[in-house]
Amino acid sequence: MCDKKYLVVVDKAISKNASLTPVEETIDHIATSLVAKGEHIKFAPSYSEAAAYVSSTAPVDCVMVEWVPEQKECIISFLKQLRLRHEKAPVFLLVNSHADNSSVTPEVMGEVTETFLLLDDTTDFIVGRLQAAVARYEKAIMPPLMAAMMKYAKEKEYSWSAPGHQGGIGFCKTPVGRKFFDFYGENIFRTDMGIERACLGSMLDHTGAFGESEKYIAGVFGADRSYSLVVGTSGANRTIMQACCTDNDIAICDRNSHKSIEQGLMLTGVSPVYMTPTRNAYGIIGPIPKNQMKPEAIKAKIKESHFASEASNQRPVYSVVTNCTYDGLIYNGDTIQELLGQSCDRIHYDEAWFGYSRFNPIYKSFHAMRGDKSAHTKDQPTIFATHSTHKLLNALSQASYIHIREGKGNIKEAQFSQAYMMHATTSPLYSIAASNDVAAAMMDGKQGINLTTEVIEEAVEFRQAVANAFHEAQKNNDWFFKPWNAEVVTDPATGKSYPFKDAPLSVLTTEQSCWKLQPSDEWHGFKDLDEDWVMLDPVKVSLLTPGLNQDGSLQAKGVPAALVTAYLSNLGIVPTRTTDFQVMFLFSMGVTKGKWATLMNSLMSFKKHYDADASLSEVLPHLVETAPELYGDMTMQQLGNMMIDFLKTHNPSEQLNKAYSSLPQIDMLPRAAYTQLVYDNVELVSIFELAGRTAANSVIPYPPGIPMLMSGENFGDQASPQIAYLQALQAWDETFPGFEHETEGAEMENGVYHVMCIKQ
Repeated sequence: MCDKKYLVVVDKAISKNASLTPVEETIDHIATSLVAKGEHIKFAPSYSEAAAYVSSTAPVDCVMVEWVPEQKECIISFLKQLRLRHEKAPVFLLVNSHADNSSVTPEVMGEVTETFLLLDDTTDFIVGRLQAAVARYEKAIMPPLMAAMMKYAKEKEYSWSAPGHQGGIGFCKTPVGRKFFDFYGENIFRTDMGIERACLGSMLDHTGAFGESEKYIAGVFGADRSYSLVVGTSGANRTIMQACCTDNDIAICDRNSHKSIEQGLMLTGVSPVYMTPTRNAYGIIGPIPKNQMKPEAIKAKIKESHFASEASNQRPVYSVVTNCTYDGLIYNGDTIQELLGQSCDRIHYDEAWFGYSRFNPIYKSFHAMRGDKSAHTKDQPTIFATHSTHKLLNALSQASYIHIREGKGNIKEAQFSQAYMMHATTSPLYSIAASNDVAAAMMDGKQGINLTTEVIEEAVEFRQAVANAFHEAQKNNDWFFKPWNAEVVTDPATGKSYPFKDAPLSVLTTEQSCWKLQPSDEWHGFKDLDEDWVMLDPVKVSLLTPGLNQDGSLQAKGVPAALVTAYLSNLGIVPTRTTDFQVMFLFSMGVTKGKWATLMNSLMSFKKHYDADASLSEVLPHLVETAPELYGDMTMQQLGNMMIDFLKTHNPSEQLNKAYSSLPQIDMLPRAAYTQLVYDNVELVSIFELAGRTAANSVIPYPPGIPMLMSGENFGDQASPQIAYLQALQAWDETFPGFEHETEGAEMENGVYHVMCIKQ
């Protein structure tokens, strides 16, 4: 019971050089006693400084606040700020006298744990009460698995089983191992243990602390059952598909799906029918139209499919929709359930990038685990949600969740666990599982809405700063980046409309209507959009660069987004996605105002260098080093214009849009194609000889990281957009070294891209 962090908030600094008042002396004795017991003390000499401290990332286990009646409003303001980050932290009011005690207001009393009249109790008594409260606090906030691991680590047991490093000691026996140990710290090694630790239960059997953790996670996320995984959302998606599907079945699949969905098709042999989303001129993937989810449309797709039409079970057993999309578009979850539920009893919302959705009312109804789980009755479809907790919640990489609301088509726990174990590991890194536990605890109670609101506010303030700079540039016939969101919003409470840049922050961060895509709006670029169907997630921020017209035609001049990303990367700023004229940034709980202010400064700096036509050797020296003969004497605008000319000639984005907007011919199911790969009945084929060939593996351009062509699908004739895109990609990479695109499934041989195809 030591090493805790105590914050002492006083009305003024206690001077060690001056004589102390009796009250100051008592506070000093309390602090001295705590330090002697191994605790840490932080003094804040004013309530405003204390408010800033508790709003930072500094640890706080207990707070002591001196009550000064004249400072009542400052104290209340501080306590409110404290509760935004430290909802349950014990707070002790330090009162100087009985007269002062009578002035403590009910509002203050409601925010504190205990009140001490400093001159009425002994120092030892007060210190004992403080430490007892901190112990209760730690027990209250710690989720089951993390608490069990901390308890285990304190026992310092001798182990005679795996892992062989034995709490990290094995690493310490060589210099390089010691550096590894010191870099990560002892606790991660002490809690890296084998499955023999019965005291923690079993992750595979969902017992003990692991089982309690999953029950706790289910409660936080509004699920009937939740599962903690250490194999990422890829493993989570495959687990659900393996539990739902066989090769006699049909699956309804969003074509805008992660590659793990295709892997699920390979593993199960299920016959897919696809729903195709829309795309706009910027290459941003839009929603699947509602009419594609209607039962008559699903039946028609099954009838048209050579494989699905021959499945012995003609009612689809599984359906999956990506929610939200990589670009931040989110579906109305109620409508998805209403439409797909008519055709299928199991609906999977792949919410890898949307794990925080339940915890902020701005996302109401636009996610899987909506509202109170008791409202989800057994005559409704079984709902699955998968979350990459390491993406936009707070967990370690590989951490993920599966959430289930039971209904029609429910899979019993024992059966589901068999699929879970097929994709789990018998040697999990317990710290990953514990981070899942902590990620749920961080969203529990008021913390969830406080954390998500803070992120939304930061993202909206950044959007407004960019929008304001764009507006000022427009007034001067100049250019700047433009945020991809509604240009005018309306406050539903008053009916008053505002330019986005001028809208009250309170409206933009709370009113869902500000983020819904309206069919009549032009800013989003999607045609024939359905009403009340999709909204934009405020925290996924896309900035548009000049150069593209609303209809997709190229302007005479522009600013290629690839050049912007190269500049930002040179400054240590890495966007999450870059297309021809779009750069995207994810706002998460780790983003601060200082971080996005730096991004804003960097965008303005790019504009300054671009307008001045600075030399690449001055601004992008690392790029020049990749091809000095090409870039050595080139300026930024020269390179930008060269890129624009290339896009006019080859237009890879138009080809990619066409490729994603049409469904290729399916020659064989993904499972059959993978079987051919195992048999080595495959060969690498040049992108100039792909006409009529069948892909042996999926072809996935980055961005968007979605299969353009899946295993077993035909490339089509020489004019197909899939082939045209790969050839344009080849030409881009040859023309602009240092700006190469990543395309999974395409391999470079002798300077030419090749794709693995089934032998003819």
